Amino acid sequence: MKKISALFFMLLACVPVFANDAKDSLYTLISESFGTKKIEARLELAFMTRVNDFTVSYEQASLAYEEARRRNLPPLEAKGAYYLGMAYYYHSDFDSAMQYFLLSESIAKTLQDHKLLGYLYQLIGTCYNTYYGDQALALDYYNQSIRYALLSQNYRTLGATYSAISNMLRVNGSYEKALEFIHRSRDSYLKANFTEGAAWIRYMTGILHNSVKLYDEALAEFEAALALYRKLVVPESGNYTGVAICLDQIAAVQTKKGNYTEARELNREALELHRLGQSRFGLSTSLKYLAEIEYRAGNYDLALAHLDSSMILKKSMNDILGLTGMYELLGLIYLAQEKYAPALDILQTGLESAVRNHQVQYIMDINRHLSRAHQALGNYEKAYYYQSDQIMAADSIYNSRVTRNMVQLETLFEIESRDKTIRELQQENRIQEMSLEREKTLRSYMTGFIILSLMMIAMFIYFSIERRRAHTVLMKSKALVDEINASKDKLFSIIAHDLRGPFNSILGLTDLLKDNFKAYGPEKLERMINAIYSSAHNSFALLNNLLEWSRTQTGMIQFSPAPISLDESVGEVLALLSSQAEHKKIRLDYTPSQRQVCADRNMLHTILRNLISNAVKYSRPDDSIVIDSREEDGMIRISVRDTGIGIPEEARRRLFNLADGYQITGTAGEKGTGLGLMICKEFVEKHGGSIGVDSEPGKGSTFYFTMKKDC
Repeated sequence: MKKISALFFMLLACVPVFANDAKDSLYTLISESFGTKKIEARLELAFMTRVNDFTVSYEQASLAYEEARRRNLPPLEAKGAYYLGMAYYYHSDFDSAMQYFLLSESIAKTLQDHKLLGYLYQLIGTCYNTYYGDQALALDYYNQSIRYALLSQNYRTLGATYSAISNMLRVNGSYEKALEFIHRSRDSYLKANFTEGAAWIRYMTGILHNSVKLYDEALAEFEAALALYRKLVVPESGNYTGVAICLDQIAAVQTKKGNYTEARELNREALELHRLGQSRFGLSTSLKYLAEIEYRAGNYDLALAHLDSSMILKKSMNDILGLTGMYELLGLIYLAQEKYAPALDILQTGLESAVRNHQVQYIMDINRHLSRAHQALGNYEKAYYYQSDQIMAADSIYNSRVTRNMVQLETLFEIESRDKTIRELQQENRIQEMSLEREKTLRSYMTGFIILSLMMIAMFIYFSIERRRAHTVLMKSKALVDEINASKDKLFSIIAHDLRGPFNSILGLTDLLKDNFKAYGPEKLERMINAIYSSAHNSFALLNNLLEWSRTQTGMIQFSPAPISLDESVGEVLALLSSQAEHKKIRLDYTPSQRQVCADRNMLHTILRNLISNAVKYSRPDDSIVIDSREEDGMIRISVRDTGIGIPEEARRRLFNLADGYQITGTAGEKGTGLGLMICKEFVEKHGGSIGVDSEPGKGSTFYFTMKKDC
């Protein structure tokens, strides 16, 4: 790496010469040409210098725009406004950039220049996402960019837009969707034969691996991207951004792996390239990574100095997404120095920034830091509060089907254990309060006994009644505790056996595939892959239900009922489960009813998903599942009817009780735990409705529940 870096910096000495030669050629062409040719030469020079020389880029784009407007050349006028916007965009003046982008858009719309509109909407979307924090509007512009890129068959812009959407999804914690859009971006760049796109895809894949802590995989992707970018460098452009950002990321990964000396060397090269390219954004990022190196190496004062320099640049560019990571790192440095007050303040600022910008991974990480800080200060309730918020952030990542890891599951266990301790203390406190109340009552009536014998008798009667009532309350509490303990035992049994089983199966099968792949025939390979697929889906369903159950028990689910279209909710769930049903050759039927229910959207989605998923699980090939609804006594009755294997009468009475639940293997070997139905029952009853089941073995089952029609 050091030899390559040395050679690379030797080549940098030639950059000014090559860059000046290219500029001189364009200046000569501008001075010797007229009309359209002169305008195009100015635009080419503006484009060449857009990243590294704002003054030249702005001057040439402005002259080209004014001349095109004076000569009434709308296509070049639109292009000139677009290049003016790019000059401001790469100079981090996004308000000015947006003005020119919108001006160019109005001209391009009149001309129906689909290719230019594709370019514009991709950059406008990035401005709204990265610098204004409006993801909804950004996504709207990205969608328009995709539309016009397809109309003009501009696959290079299509690849850039898919890549931008992937990055937005990654920031939001939707890692599987992010990977899907990376693949779409790669395919588009291949169609465009855009070599630099291949390097960018390797870089973005490394970013995604790094986000889920797959550091070796991330390092491999970054190094592959770096090799491609080094080959793609054109000396006369003076643009080394691709090389620099790869060096930044490799340094960041090496930092996490504890290789600080190598990380510093890589960071030094990246900083030099960013300075050469006059990239404020790149410099701010490299300085932030340098601060992290020194923080992890224990050099806190040096880390603070680098971080301060980085933050000044970030704030000058209004890089609102980048500031969140700054706040997190600054808080960590203060925590390491045991400066808890400023650490809590800056971490809270970082948390607010992460929530405002939908940065789910930061929300989870900063909540963990805040919990650790409060725990160190002995503020256990606040520590518990922030750790609970950490679980909620992890939940959103689980629901996006990100790679599950045992660290998050251990966090779930910590929350459950702490919740159990708090409940036991609360129960003990209630018993003590009742005991004190009885003693107070006894003293009062003893005083009355001295005054009047009748009052003593009355006191005795009253005390006896109170004692019996207290005994009844205690017995009910004991029964409730027994039920909770039974549920907990059942839950840990599920975790210990049902969760470990699929993972053991997956590990065993993958070991066999790894060692004997070439020896197995197609049929055996297909059977093993299907077994892995089934185990993975069973594990995913179980983890989802475990997390839903834990949130219901800790009271972390918010209940926000509102008028909701039943057709829309059922449609979303059917879209989610259609591939599972098609895999088993099961028909899903639903006739839209245009009905509305008063429900919490997420809870209704969970109820429908569990009931329809269960129907698919216990149905056979060529069976059918029908979802319908009807009005009944001011309520909406929703039913999921299947023609599957059915449920015995004795088992139906135990379906909605985790401690004594009924479990049976699905028709394709799917595992069940009973958690899903218990969650459905709790959610339905929270809405003031009821849930039930009708079934006949061998002929199928009908699960139904009711919801209020009006809020």
